[in-house]
Amino acid sequence: RAQAPATNLRVGIFVDVPNLVYAAERRKLQIDFGRVLDFFTRDRELVRASAYAPITDDPQAKLENQRFVQHFVGHPYRIITKPLKRFADGSMKANFDIELAIDILTMSDRLDVVVLMSGDGDFRRLVELIASRGVRVEVAAFSETASAELKAVADRYVDFGAHIEDFKILKK
Repeated sequence: RAQAPATNLRVGIFVDVPNLVYAAERRKLQIDFGRVLDFFTRDRELVRASAYAPITDDPQAKLENQRFVQHFVGHPYRIITKPLKRFADGSMKANFDIELAIDILTMSDRLDVVVLMSGDGDFRRLVELIASRGVRVEVAAFSETASAELKAVADRYVDFGAHIEDFKILKK
């Protein structure tokens, strides 16, 4: 089948926020998710950019100041939130795998390219399914959090670490 001109490719970007933010913090990096969006939408039509961000269950906390939300404020991302679950041992977790997978599946018929920003190997089957529908899947993650299985099934893998000059916050 003939490939449509690159300028007409419809792209959806789906960000597993904790996956990227934890890896960036370990490297002591600040990522500009506006620049990330520019990088992945070059010559493409952005249909949707969604960021899946856990939030505190504290009703006093300002949403835009929260650790996983602040990176996306002021950029054209739809921010999908859910409170972190607190466990008896004091640990906290918010898992968005199901929401992210459902959103990609329901949008895939309107997209030519899905950019999954996560290294989570749990998304391997999702990537295979989307690719089987003829949608190009690009996985973007830091190498240390990118599952080999996920990279193997993606049409393209982008290592955040190799593009840090494109993605880091520019000092004003």
